This record gives sequence, structure tokens and C-alpha cells, in this order.
Amino acid sequence: MSDALARAKERRWGLAHRADTTAFRLVNEGGDGLPGLAVDVYDDWAVVHVYRDDAPLEPLLDALDFRGVYLKQRPKQANVIVDGRDERYAPSEPVRGAPAPDPLVIHEHGVPYRVRLGEGLSTGIFLDQRDNRARVRELAAGRRVLNLFSYTCPFSIAAASGGAASTLSVDASARLLEWGEEGLTLAGLAGSQHAFLQADCFEALEGMAARGERFDLICCDPPTYSRTKASRWTSGTDWVALAAACLRVLSPGGNLLACSNDRRMPHNKFRRYLHEGAREAGVSLAQLKDLPCPSDFPPPVGREPHLKSLLARLE
Repeated sequence: MSDALARAKERRWGLAHRADTTAFRLVNEGGDGLPGLAVDVYDDWAVVHVYRDDAPLEPLLDALDFRGVYLKQRPKQANVIVDGRDERYAPSEPVRGAPAPDPLVIHEHGVPYRVRLGEGLSTGIFLDQRDNRARVRELAAGRRVLNLFSYTCPFSIAAASGGAASTLSVDASARLLEWGEEGLTLAGLAGSQHAFLQADCFEALEGMAARGERFDLICCDPPTYSRTKASRWTSGTDWVALAAACLRVLSPGGNLLACSNDRRMPHNKFRRYLHEGAREAGVSLAQLKDLPCPSDFPPPVGREPHLKSLLARLE
């Protein structure tokens, strides 16, 4: 355990010593020689994710040196748990050390984000999207940005910090959208040009297309599974329809950032889904670029990264 943790720390020395970034992944399961365990760093606190019952949790907890350590138990059925704030899976108090401020402010490339380490299985930000948020920030200047399945709106905050002309964050959860609005205020970016829509994303896209609305940059990072009153989404079967719906409201020359966290979906299949979505929408892609996963999320040897990200550009 101590050797694996020491190697993981050495690989992330550069990240750990960046003044403008205070959150990253310290241990990424089998990619760092610790199958079933992951450790995320949020400033002076750590969050340990447990994916296997036989993972050596106690030795890892004993080896970590943080002000506090939170635990997230992630059983196989975690993706269908109705309430991710269930204390059985995600205790609201740290299992070691002192509690973190609630909310805790972390930074990525100097941009502040609010997280809540004791909120549930999720903390309010997905650290594997750090590089993609930086890309969105670079692409956003002067553009109309649509953020689908926006969660707590980190992509919108990144876009606003990059000078987006406007952002529209769409999510089925009013609570998460409120969290996102608070995040924009924290970053000093709140304004009428940044809007929030509580809606089913498929219904919202259909309405936008009917009204002739267009966006220059679309961020689409859906969960593997989701269900609302209006629709049911499954990553393995519905990506073609979702890609087509996104591309129908993308302006010529605009970019679509499409992401999949479905570990069962091969990268080549994800690319095929986007090409099929373009054909269904009746548009042509000028470019479909593969975006790498951040270096602190190494996959096990011989495996693809869990996060697949593609940046499409319309002709």
C-alpha cells in the first residue's frame, strides 16, 4: 500500500504543486496499482471511493495524511441508487479527521468552484473533466454556450470565465441548478446573460430546434443512465438520438463537446454514434477530435480510459 501510494504521489507531483489548481485525483484504481480504490484531493481534504468489497480500505485510510477524509462506497448498483446522499454509501461526516467547510471552494486553473464533500456520492464536480473545462474556457469567448445535463454547472462557469457571450444550463434538478447559480456568483460571473432551465434535456432540445435557436458551443456530458418524467436515457442505446438533437441546434462552424463515462462503451463505438447522429440530423462534421483523459486518471494496462471525450465541429 505505501509503495503504491508513494508512486501515485510521485506521478502527480506537478499537479500537487500547482498554485492555481487545488483538486485532482491522487489514486485511480488499477491504473495506480490499487484496484477498487480511488482517492480524490480537494485542497486539504481527501475523498476515498471504494468500488470493491475486498479492497484494502483500512490500510489506505491509515496511509493518507489530510485534514479530513470522506468515504464514498460505490456498489455495483450505485448508478441506479435513487438518493446518492444515502448515509449507507456516503457518510456526511469524514471517517478520519476534521470536516471540510461546507461548501469548500477549490480551484482549477484559477477558476473557483464550490464543492460539498459530505453531500453524497458526488461532490458537485467531476474531476476527470478538468481538462475539458479548460478547453471550454478557451473556446468560449464571444460564443453562445449550451450546457446540457449541466449538474452543478461547472462547464457554464468555465465558459463564463472564458468570456462567453451567454450560457444556458439545462438540468432536470432545480437544486443542482441553484448550486450552479451560486457557483457563478462565487466566481464573480453572475449576470442575465447566464440562464438556467430546469427541464428534460431531450424535450428542451426539441423545443429549441422548433424555435430555430442555435448555439456556437454545446457541452453534453450525460450520465450513463437517467430517467425523468418525460424521458428515459441509456448511454448504450440513445447516443445517436442525443447527438442528432444536439447537432440540430449547433450553428455552422460550432463545436459540440460530447463525453461518455460509460465504462462498457468502446471508444470507436462512441465515435460511430456521433457520426450516425450527424447523418440523422442531416449535417456534416468538419472535424471529430479525440480528447485525452487527464493524466491523473490513468487506466489499467491494456484498458481504455473510462472517460471518452470528442470535440466535433460542424461545417
